[in-house]
Amino acid sequence: MRYAPAERLLRLARHLAGTRTGLTLDEMASELAVGRRTAERLRDSLLAVFPQMESWDDEERVRRWRLPATALFGLVEPRPEAVAAIETAARECAGRGETERAGLLRETAATLRALMRPDALRRAEPDIAALMEAEGIAMRPGPRPVLAAGVLATLRRAILGMQLVVVRYAGPGAEEPATRILCPYGILYGGRGWLVAHVEGLPEMRLWRLDRIASADLLDRGFARRGDFSLSDYAAQSFGVFQEEPVDVVLRFTPEAAEDAAGWVFHPSQTMERDGDGGLIVRFRAGGMREMCWHLFTWGEAVTVVDPKVLRDQIAEITASVAAHHERPSKSDNLANVDEMRDKP
Repeated sequence: MRYAPAERLLRLARHLAGTRTGLTLDEMASELAVGRRTAERLRDSLLAVFPQMESWDDEERVRRWRLPATALFGLVEPRPEAVAAIETAARECAGRGETERAGLLRETAATLRALMRPDALRRAEPDIAALMEAEGIAMRPGPRPVLAAGVLATLRRAILGMQLVVVRYAGPGAEEPATRILCPYGILYGGRGWLVAHVEGLPEMRLWRLDRIASADLLDRGFARRGDFSLSDYAAQSFGVFQEEPVDVVLRFTPEAAEDAAGWVFHPSQTMERDGDGGLIVRFRAGGMREMCWHLFTWGEAVTVVDPKVLRDQIAEITASVAAHHERPSKSDNLANVDEMRDKP
């Protein structure tokens, strides 16, 4: 605890040196989770140590501060925990088949190591290795998409440069990939990777599975990005990935499951409240009801769909279908019966 003020001061110095546009006092307070008055005192302390700190008024006449990155050379080193966290994230991406993202994370970790002084790196390496060994990754079932070489890098360049991209896309059941000219807006990760784009000349935004893109090439033409489009807002319309007309969803979790459910983020728009019996009511607005069913199925009898009725009917239908499937004799059951009969005298 004795070192907390000094650590907080160094954290603020990192934030001020790591921004191009500078920070306001309110932004400093938010980054450090302190009050505005404390942020003022920390800023004044840094001004006393770093007279080269810059300040100016932005377009809204709000004062901003920035610390030149050169001021911290030799004073601040990347922490072993930060390097280990990046390398662990790279290992997790590699395990999901996201090799290009894993490569970028490893490149970042290598850059951080390169910025460290040799003696600091020598002291940090045992800690990095120990943290990498101590922090494992729980394996979960899920798709492991295989992406064509160079596709992700090309799509990133197209998104950043607002360039048209021509892709060869193998849709479900297609014998040969179809050629499409797309206006790319972003990439969504979760289970599989998806490109958010619309066909040139058509306004409707669509999702394109990255592992179905056989090739991607930049065109020497740009496109006018829609000013009203927000990738985060687009993703928030759905419970998972697939886009549908949003509906108001109300779920009730039993008192026994309420504590566990309270720690979940089902959707960014969710609200939670306890009912009189100790249960938990969760409300949110989203589309993608089939994905909701798949997730709610894992909660079993601990959750009840209060609204909408169409979601309640759909999960009941899926549940009945799964139950009927497992009530029918399977091939393995038939084989077991054959083996039993064969062993009898």
